[in-house]
Amino acid sequence: MAKEAKSRVERDTMGEVKIPAGALWGANTERARLNLPISDRKMPWPLLKALANIKVAVAGAAKEKEYLDPKKAEAIEDAAREVAAGRYKDQFPLDVFQTGSGTSSNMNMNEVVANLANQKLGGEIGAYEHVHPNDHVNFGQSSNDTIPSALHLAAADLLRNELIPKLSGLIEAWGVKAKQYEGVVKTGRTHLQDALPITFGHVFRGYVGVLEHVRHALEEAVGLLCEIPLGGTAVGTGFQAPEGLAERAAELLSEALGEDVRVAEDPIVYMAGRPTVTDAMGRVAALAAELQRIANDVRMMGSGPRVGIGELQLPSLQPGSSIMPGKVNPVVCESVVQVALAVAGHHATALAAAAAGQFELNVTFPVTAYALLESIQILANACEVFRTRLVEGLKVKEDNVKKSLDQSLALATGLLSKIGYAEAAKVAYRAHEKGLTVAEVVVEMGVLAPEEVDKWLDPSRLVKRGRLKD
Repeated sequence: MAKEAKSRVERDTMGEVKIPAGALWGANTERARLNLPISDRKMPWPLLKALANIKVAVAGAAKEKEYLDPKKAEAIEDAAREVAAGRYKDQFPLDVFQTGSGTSSNMNMNEVVANLANQKLGGEIGAYEHVHPNDHVNFGQSSNDTIPSALHLAAADLLRNELIPKLSGLIEAWGVKAKQYEGVVKTGRTHLQDALPITFGHVFRGYVGVLEHVRHALEEAVGLLCEIPLGGTAVGTGFQAPEGLAERAAELLSEALGEDVRVAEDPIVYMAGRPTVTDAMGRVAALAAELQRIANDVRMMGSGPRVGIGELQLPSLQPGSSIMPGKVNPVVCESVVQVALAVAGHHATALAAAAAGQFELNVTFPVTAYALLESIQILANACEVFRTRLVEGLKVKEDNVKKSLDQSLALATGLLSKIGYAEAAKVAYRAHEKGLTVAEVVVEMGVLAPEEVDKWLDPSRLVKRGRLKD
């Protein structure tokens, strides 16, 4: 009985290449796979999905304009749609650290789609007798315009369908907590020192407000990313891209994706430069910075449980120590902080990559795609975990909050309009030296009569706008 062949042989412009028998990729992909086994990081799937959608749209436009035979074009469309749906993810084996234009991944896509299309037309894998990877699947395109176009569309897709919805859920959860604890007054803190009282409503609304601001910026980024350099071909001039092909493909992409996809007036802007990608990466990094700040606030307010600040009770999710029984750590906050640090690193990578281009093409697209798309995805996941594993189960420890507030020296600020800054400072210093509360000292010093203490030092009055008056 004959053994099944383990490989097939294909020939390209550089000679013969052995390819695993069952693989849908071809010679270009196999050379890249063998030449650059750098890491376990593959080209991000969102970019490949966007690239497959571009192949669908260009084939459709070429069919309408009679640049491609209808049967070939339809076979390409059907095959590329199947790829975009995720049916053949295992056929994209290339490392993200590949040729800087992403040509290897573009050819990987062209070869997989071509082989699937040939099968639909009765051909065999690797023969390309009906549909050729370069001549048909890559018709009117170059890696130099399809890869940056795919990067733009992939980022827009992840922002629209992953990060923005999950960020919105987190914003809503903080809004619920702001209403729940609107009336609970706590010690404010500036410079890590006790400050004027503030309510948890104020604090949590502050989180809502800053996250809403960043969400608006991300929504703007989606629109900016939907301008793509499709049709620029090799150096941005559009040579070998037939008249109107890219524009019609953009219209088809708009219909398929539900976004206003449009072709850049001058494609070289996004082939040599990275203005929109670095802009979007900056907005994503801004969200990461704010999430890191909020996560750190939460874990510090929840520190303890007995000798820390102890104002918040965080959900207990898992043991926090391999040696200290009963210890529970703020694992969600720590995870969010680490995500933010990773995004900061990706931001630095994206900026350095933008500066690394030469002449008509920036040859750092794959690592830029990795930096931007992973940042969006892990931030989306972090927002979801932050909401479901922490914020929704967060509680304010009101007894602890009140005890701390009663001890705050900053309550002396309520005396400004009665006795002035200098005399109020004397009250605060005396209270600190003697280990007394401000309320006790003002009575002891004769600054206030006992019945006046609530009027001037009631924390609930010190969280409102305006000045206290006699």
